Amino acid sequence: MRLVGLVSDFVKTTPPETIRLVVHALKHWDASEFAIQQLNMLTSIYSPATKSMLNKLLDAWVQEFPQLPAQGLALVVQTSLLTLESSQWPSVELIWTGPSAQFPLRRTDQALLELIDGAKQRLVLVSFAVYKVQAIIGALENALRRNVEVILCLEDAEESHGKVSFSGSKAFSSSLFRLASFYYWPIENRPHMQDGRFGSLHAKVVVADRAKVFLSSANLTEYAMDMNIEMGVIVEDANLSEQIDGLVSELLIQGILRKISH
Repeated sequence: MRLVGLVSDFVKTTPPETIRLVVHALKHWDASEFAIQQLNMLTSIYSPATKSMLNKLLDAWVQEFPQLPAQGLALVVQTSLLTLESSQWPSVELIWTGPSAQFPLRRTDQALLELIDGAKQRLVLVSFAVYKVQAIIGALENALRRNVEVILCLEDAEESHGKVSFSGSKAFSSSLFRLASFYYWPIENRPHMQDGRFGSLHAKVVVADRAKVFLSSANLTEYAMDMNIEMGVIVEDANLSEQIDGLVSELLIQGILRKISH
C-alpha cells in the first residue's frame, strides 16, 4: 500500500519534533475543512523536501483510505515513530557468573572472550585486579597479532599501597607487555582525604572498537571468572562506547593515568 510506504519514509527522514507536530495537528483535524487544514499543516513545515513528502502522504490518505479518520492516521504515524525509535535503542545483554539461573545467561569469561576475539581495531580494558586468567591473556595476545591496539589501565600494588597484593601488569606475558600499552594511577594523582586515605582504580570495563562495552562487577581474576557471584552487562551502543573510550583517553592525555615504561 502506497500510504504505508509514505508514512514509513516520512518518519525515517523527518525530525521527531516535526512528526509530533503533524500528529498533534491530525488529532485536532477538522474534516469539514480538509483543504484549509492541509494548507495550514504544510505551511508550518519549513523543509521543502519534508513538505513535499507530507503532501504526498496526505494525498495518498484521501485517495486510498478516505474513510480513515485523521485520528487514525495520527495513530499510524505515531506508531511508526515509536517503532523506529525502539529499534534504535542499544542492545543490552545481562552477564552473570554464579549459581545457575532459571533462564540462560552467558558467563563473565564467555562474554569477555567473545568481546576481545571480535575486536578489529581497538580494545580499552580497565580493571582493579588481574590474576590467573590465562584464557583472557591469550585472547589479548591474539588481538595484538591481529594488529588490534590494546590499552590496559590497571591498579598497581605499589601505587595503591597494598590495596591489591599483585600489580595487574605483572600477570601478562612479556610479549603482550611489549606490544600493548599499560597505564597505572600514580599515588600523587589520586584524591586524598584528611586522614590520608586515597582512591582506588576500581572500575571494571572493556570497550571494543568504540562500538561495544562490557561493564561488570568482575575483576580479571580466577575467582571472578569461576567462583564469585558477578554481574554485568554488554551494551552494543556506539554513543556510550565512545563516551567511555573518550573518558579513558582524556585521562591518558592529561597524564592522570601514567604509562608504564617497558
